[in-house]
Amino acid sequence: MATDKTSYMKSLLKRSKVLLIVLSIVLVLANYFVMLETRGLTRSFSEQQNQATWSLFHLTKEFSSLVTIAPLSANNKQHQQKAELAYELTWSRFDLLLTSQESNSFMQIEGTRQFFSQLFDRYKQLESLSLQLNSSDSRQKFVLQINGIYQDLLNYLNHNFRIKNPFFQKQTERAKSLEHLQIALMFLLFTCCALVGYILQLESKTNRRLAMTDVLTHIPNRLAMAQSIQNDIEQGIPFTLCILDLNGFKQINDLFGHQAGDRALQVLAKRFMSPENRTQFSCYRIGGDEFALILRDKSSQDMEHALNCALDCFNDKIEVTHGIYHALSASVGLASFPSQAITFSELINIADRNMYQMKFATRPHAKQPQ
Repeated sequence: MATDKTSYMKSLLKRSKVLLIVLSIVLVLANYFVMLETRGLTRSFSEQQNQATWSLFHLTKEFSSLVTIAPLSANNKQHQQKAELAYELTWSRFDLLLTSQESNSFMQIEGTRQFFSQLFDRYKQLESLSLQLNSSDSRQKFVLQINGIYQDLLNYLNHNFRIKNPFFQKQTERAKSLEHLQIALMFLLFTCCALVGYILQLESKTNRRLAMTDVLTHIPNRLAMAQSIQNDIEQGIPFTLCILDLNGFKQINDLFGHQAGDRALQVLAKRFMSPENRTQFSCYRIGGDEFALILRDKSSQDMEHALNCALDCFNDKIEVTHGIYHALSASVGLASFPSQAITFSELINIADRNMYQMKFATRPHAKQPQ
C-alpha cells in the first residue's frame, strides 16, 4: 500500500510539474503578445498624435490666414492676390491631409476621413467665389461661407482632439485594459513559477526520502544511517552503533522461498519501529538480513535496556506463510563514538568485527527465541 501511495504521489507530482511548466510557457507567450500589443498601441497613438498635430497645425494656420485676409481683399489688388494665394495654400493643405501617406494613420481614426472629405468638398465649392473677390457680393458670400467652414473645423478639433475626447479616451481605456491584463498574466506567471518551484522542491524531498528508505521494509536504509552517523560525529554527539545480523533467515528463504523471507524482514522491521522502541533507538536496514541501531547518549543501564528492547523483538516467532511460524535470532556487534572510533568507517568495521566474533563464537551469545 505504501509503495502504491508513493508511486501515485510521484506520478501526481510529475503530471503537475508538466502541466505547470506548459502553463508557464503559455503565460510567457501571452505576456509577450500583450507587450507587443501595448507597444503597437503606444506607437500608433504617438504617430497619430504627431501626424494630427503637424497636419492640422499647417491646415489651421493657412485657413486662419485666409479667414483674416479675405475681408480685406476689397481694399486693393495686393490683398486680393494674397487671399487667392491663401485659398490655394489651404486647398493644398486639405489635399495633403487627405491623400498623403504620412496621414494614413491619422485618417484611420473613426470618422476623421469622412469629416475632412466633406469639409474639403464644401471648401472646393468656393473656388469660383475666390476668383471674384473684387465683387462685393461674391466677397461677402465667400467670407460668410469660409468662416462657416473654418468654424466647423475648429469645433471638430476642439471636440475630438482635446485631452478628454472620445477617441483618445477609447485609446486610453484600451491601454488600461492591456495594462490590467498584463498585470494579471504576470501574477499568474509568478504564481505558476512559484508552484513549479514548490513542486520541484517537494519532488526533491520525495526523491531524497525514497533514496534513504528501504523499499521492502519502508524503514531508513544504509544511506540514511550513514548520514545520521556523520551528522552526530560532526556535532560531537556520543552514540553507540549496534549491528544485528539475523540467524535463521537463510533457512526461511531455503524452505519457504524469498517471499517468506521478505515477509519475515517486514514483520521484524515493524517490531523494531514500534512506538516504544522508537524512544530507545533509531533503526535502519543496511543489508539483506542486517539491521543497524543507533543508541544516542545513554548510560550503561539505559543502553542495556535499549538492547534488550531490540532483542525482545525476536521473542515471538514470525508467521512466514499462512499458518507457518519460524523463529529468528540475532548476532550483535557494538561500536561507540567517540570512545572506540571517531569515523564512520572505523565504527562500521569495529561493529562488524564484534558481530562476527559473536556469531562464530563457540558459545553463542545471540539471543534465542523462547
